[in-house]
Amino acid sequence: MRFDVSISNEQIEQELADMQARMARGRHALGNLPLMQMQFPDMEFRVRKIAREQRVYAIDTRTGLLVGYSVFDILPEGSRRLHSTVRSVHSRYAAPYQGRGIASALYTKVLSDGFVLVSGARQSRAAYALWKSLGRRMRFDVVKITPETIEPLKISERDNRFHDLDVRLQLCAP
Repeated sequence: MRFDVSISNEQIEQELADMQARMARGRHALGNLPLMQMQFPDMEFRVRKIAREQRVYAIDTRTGLLVGYSVFDILPEGSRRLHSTVRSVHSRYAAPYQGRGIASALYTKVLSDGFVLVSGARQSRAAYALWKSLGRRMRFDVVKITPETIEPLKISERDNRFHDLDVRLQLCAP
């Protein structure tokens, strides 16, 4: 687990604007994607399944703007038997929408639907803070990813092994 991801808010907002422009028309237009059944004030969530992943787009219903997204992908390192229940996740949200609980609510919804979430090998400090916050309400573990299993590790952030790239965070519904 490494904390070396740093993307500026300007880069995120440009990526979101470009994505919304690309998804303005056609069969993958944001407005044509199925709604996710999730309540969050002034937000709607649209879902697109692409091969092994599910993308959830957050749209501000007051402005119609795409304000963020989360990608839930099968765990590429894990065995096929993990593919139906374990998802690796990453998210990006525009600065004015960060810290509002949108990603927390979405992750909680996915966990309540029976999935297990595993972090990426590299995160930002803000993403780590989100995971730790969720870990106060959910089952939160530090795990090692092997080709066949997810093994719990009894280590803390201060342990040198914590920074190995095969070490991740895992969240499960309580």
